[in-house]
Parts: sequence; C-alpha cells; structure tokens
Amino acid sequence: MDSSSISGDGLTCIVVRDAGSGFKLSFLGPVGAEDGVRPVRPEKLPASPDIVPGASLMAQRGSGYAGVGLLDAVCLPDGLAVRLRPFGMRKVSDTILLLEAADPDCGVRAQTCLEISGGVVVIETRVFNDGSNIVDVQRCAAGLLPLDDWSSDAITSYGAWAREGHSSRVPIDAGRVQSVSRLGRTGFDGSPSMLVCECSASPGHGRAIAAHLAWSGSHSISVERLPDGSTELCAEPLYEPGEIRLAPGEHVVTPKLIVAVSENGFDELSGRLHAFARSQSRVVPRPVHFNTWEARYFDFDAASLVELAAQAAALGAERFVLDDGWFTGRRDDTSSLGDWEPDADRFPQGLGPLIRNVQSLGMTFGLWVEPEMVSRESALYRAHPEWVLGYPDTEAPTGRNQLVLDMSNPDVQNYLFEALSKLLDVGGIEYLKWDCNRELYPAAINGRGRAASQTLGVYALMDRLQVRFPELEIESCASGGGRIDFGILPRVTRFWASDATDALDRIRINQDLSRYIPVEMIGSHVGPSPNHITGRTFSMRFRALVSMFGHFGLELDPSALPEKDKTALMVAIKVHKRFRGWMHSGRIRTLPATDKHLNVTIVESKDAEHILVRVLRTGMSARPLHARIALPGLESKCVYAVSEVAFDGGPDTGIGSFSAEGLAWSGLDMDPRKPNQGRLFYLNRLEAIRS
Repeated sequence: MDSSSISGDGLTCIVVRDAGSGFKLSFLGPVGAEDGVRPVRPEKLPASPDIVPGASLMAQRGSGYAGVGLLDAVCLPDGLAVRLRPFGMRKVSDTILLLEAADPDCGVRAQTCLEISGGVVVIETRVFNDGSNIVDVQRCAAGLLPLDDWSSDAITSYGAWAREGHSSRVPIDAGRVQSVSRLGRTGFDGSPSMLVCECSASPGHGRAIAAHLAWSGSHSISVERLPDGSTELCAEPLYEPGEIRLAPGEHVVTPKLIVAVSENGFDELSGRLHAFARSQSRVVPRPVHFNTWEARYFDFDAASLVELAAQAAALGAERFVLDDGWFTGRRDDTSSLGDWEPDADRFPQGLGPLIRNVQSLGMTFGLWVEPEMVSRESALYRAHPEWVLGYPDTEAPTGRNQLVLDMSNPDVQNYLFEALSKLLDVGGIEYLKWDCNRELYPAAINGRGRAASQTLGVYALMDRLQVRFPELEIESCASGGGRIDFGILPRVTRFWASDATDALDRIRINQDLSRYIPVEMIGSHVGPSPNHITGRTFSMRFRALVSMFGHFGLELDPSALPEKDKTALMVAIKVHKRFRGWMHSGRIRTLPATDKHLNVTIVESKDAEHILVRVLRTGMSARPLHARIALPGLESKCVYAVSEVAFDGGPDTGIGSFSAEGLAWSGLDMDPRKPNQGRLFYLNRLEAIRS
C-alpha cells in the first residue's frame, strides 16, 4: 500500500492507495488527531467479493462496489463503458494531492485533486479524452468522500418560494439521503450542501462534516450507507442527456466540492466555511439598502422616485436600489424583459437625473436587472426568437410570463454585455440586483442539453462585466433564495435570501443560510407591517432586530409609517451602523435553548473583544418562571461589561461586569417575556482575571 498526506490550516488528510480497491481516505480531520490511525483492509464478508472494494475516493462500478461511483461514461459509437483503474497518486505540494485513474481501452483518464485551502478541503475532478472516439460523460462526481463510522446523521435543507430555510435531520441508516435540484439553478431548498454529523452533535459539540458544491445549476448531494456498512458522500453536477460529449483531446472539469470539518459542533463548521467564503468574495462596505419593490412595485415615475429617495435618506439609508419596472414598456411582469433601455415615458432624460438626485442625498444607486430572461412581448424576442431555450417543434413554456435565453450562445452573451455596459457607462450605477425568476424548462435548445453550459454562461457574463467595471457590485437574487451557492459567490457581494420579509420567517431562513454564508452577505430587509406575503404584524423594533444580523436593508413605504415607527427605524439603523464594522467580519453562533420559542444568536468580533447577543421570543414560554440564559463559549478567565442596547435614542443600560465562567454557568435574565419581542445586549471584554 502507498500512503500520502497533505496538511495545512490545522487540517490533515491521509490517502492510501490499495491495489485492490483504489484510493482509501484513511483520515480527514484536525492536525494531531491522526495519531494512531492505521489503514485496515476490511475482512472478506460472506457472499461478497473476495477483495472487498468498499467506499473510495475514485470508486468505479465493476469490482463489486455497490455505490454510485465517480464516473459514468460511454465511448461512441461502439458503446464501450468506461471503467477506471487507479494508477497514480502524486503529492503536488504540502497542501495538494492528485489522484489519477484511467481506462486505457477507451483512452479516458480522470484526475481528482484534493487541496487544503482557507481552512477547508477543496475537491475537483477532471476527465480527459485521450483516445480517438467521442466520450459521452453521463455523470461525473466532483468528489466521492468516504465517511467515518461516527457519521450517523444527515442534515439537509428544503423549501419553496418565500419558504426557504427548513432543515431536516435524519439518521443515516440503510440506503441514501439525497438533496437534489433538477431545474437548472440552485433552487429554493437552500445552498447545494449537506451536513453529516455524529448523533450527539449540536451547535457547540460533536464531530461534523459539511459538504458544499460550488455550483449554481442542477446538482445532487447524497450520503449513502452501502450494503457492507461503509458510508460515502457524493456531490455532483447534473448534466442533461448527451450534454457532455468529449471529442478527442477535450476534457471536462467538475465544479469544486468544498468540505469543512469540525470536532466542536456546527458553529465551528460555519466559522470555517465563512472564512473560506470571505476569502472568495470582495470585502466591501455593507451600506444600508433601500429597495423600492415593496414600496412601489410597478407604480412609480421619476418624480415619485425622487420623493421616495428623500424619505429613504432621511431614515438613514445609504444605497437606493430601483427594482423592476424601469425599462422600456415595463408596467407589469408580462412584457419587456430583454429591452434594457430606460423607459422614455417614465424617464424622458434617462436615469441620469434620478441617479444624480440619489447621490446628492448621500446615497449610492443600484438597479434591478434580469439578463438571462426575455419576454415574448419584447423587441428582443421579436428580433431573435431563436435565442430562447426550447424545442423547435414545441412552443416553449413560460414561467412568470418569461422565457430563458441561451446563455451559451456567443451572440446572446455579446448582446447582454453591450446592453448592460451601455447602462453602466453612463456612470453612477454602482450595484446590480441580478435576478433569475424562473428555472430552466426545458434545459435544451434544438434538442441539445444546455443545463451546465447555461450556468457557465452566467458566470462568463458576470466575469466579463466585472473586468470592464471592476468596482461594480452584484447581488444574487433568484425569486428570493433560488441561487445561493459558492459557485456564484466569487462574483457577488450579496445574496437575497428570500422574498419573504416577514420577520418570523426570516429568523429561520437567515439562520439556516448562515450555516454556510457569512451574515454580511445575507440581504435582510425590514418589511412592511402587515407583511405583504403573510399578513402578519410585528413591531418595528422586532423587525429591525431580525434584519440587523444580516446585510441590513429597508423594503417598505416610508410615507405609510407612523411617526413612532419612523423614529424607531432611524434609531435601529444608527444602532446597526454603530456595530457593523466588526459584526460584518465576526463569528456567528446560535445557542441551543430548551424553550423552542426562544432564539438566541451571538456575533463575536474577530478579536473576541466585542459581542452582541440578540434574544428573540417567538411564542409564549411554557414556564411561568423564565429561565436565565447562559452564555457559554466566551473567552476563559476574562471579565465582560454587559449592557442592554437602547432603542429609544437614549444611552445603553448598564447591567454589570461578569466573568466568562459566571455567564456560562449562571447566565443573565435576558428573556423578552412576550411573543414577537426582542432584546439586544452588548458585551465588551475587559481585562483578564489575574490568577
């Protein structure tokens, strides 16, 4: 047996090459924990292959292996199935390991690369056609990850429009647990991720692994208990039939699989993923947004927007984002997508006067676009119906009254680049809210699959724009949270988590998403009350407290607010600005509570000097005597000055100084007592206790 290891950022990965069963993952975990680990070849089981294949990093069917395998491919035209055999393991550097397998009969070669980078393991697979025939790649995993025996539970997310952020925790027993999206984008189920943990794992305790596929299209992530008892995780993009056909000399590269490991629960796992995410995206100031959608919808003109901007600035907004309805002929969602010119009736002099007005109020300007889509009622569709995804003999189905442009077509790419560049060349548009309001059906043009190339086309257009306009910021929106992933993350600075601005729903949605995405990238807006989707009413303070632990924004009509709500919102924005400098680079934790109606979230600065504790009550407590709330996980042997943050414009209320041990053991009375109320506490670390 050959063995090789890579290490970095506190992680170690050890791989063993077994001539009989391929590349075995001997160890993946924190440095030092690998002591005593020895690869053990499994014993032959009754009614099993004489050489037990088990789970491996490049497993392939044909050896008695019962899993899904790394690659399914066929050589054309003879239909010869590709069967990979491992042949090489090469340590490229201290942090990079390259595994290789090949089928010499078909001339197909595969490489799986493991790299420790930014505190996580990044896995990627490449498939090369070195032969003389066409190779039809039917599926290829970004990574197969054999799991340890302690992997007993799987946590996935599920949801629908405005109902994102539901989690499901199930035991990994027999068979497969799968999270899948088949409609060409990430989907409302949440980011393309899965969390695997031991049965006792919690936010602050236990071993856990998170796997996230950096891909914005159709995908599958699964964990499977094989018949021999071994367990493996598989993450892969989903290709349309016949979409990936490699001519001689061509190759395909999978999206990256991001793997984080923790021995101290889910919060540590999130911290590693947040650090990696921050290393992949530009760090920019997070201004308070005002978005026009729920304030005006399609009902506006230039004069009303000028008035709205003045009201937004008075509340404390720092960026004014004009949503849908600004372009030629757009009065509802039935027309005009693709005609990216300011509407002459609404803006006789273009957007320039509005932009300058917004800037004079001390705000930057942002604009909503949906470049990947087109309306049948549009000049673009009338000129180029052949640019639309669909079949030649069937009228393409619409979604939200729109069709999907073929983003793999260079003519489409060039048209959109020029149209958006023309808007941006005028100057003053610093931000694009980039929407994608429908899925890909059918994901084909002229009968040829286009799911993967569609996603790559979106990436290419964003990349091209940001080369031309390097200071441009982009928000990823897809009917809310339909496209949130590490594939598009390097190209954006913000995600719109959900069209639901209902504060109660957003607690769950934001919390689920923050497992993977840093809070400063999660757009979270104070919406109207009653809420336009749910009809529920909440106090301004409660709505603001929910939005504050994200990228704070407003999505309401200021003129409809009572004066007391305006004042409360202005104070809340000032509170947010007071803390955001360190909040937007800090570490977030969620404290488990015995009371299911109590939500306790902590954000801690990188230097651990500043801490905010937000306590939200969402329902009545079952206990007449309210329990004190303990605050574990603070820096040992330190003293913290605790105060409750004021929301009436006055000074904070000092509570006292407490040791970390005292706060962890006895806690404080922090319960808001009544449903749909919240409190915010600030902890400032003082000197360490002298022993």
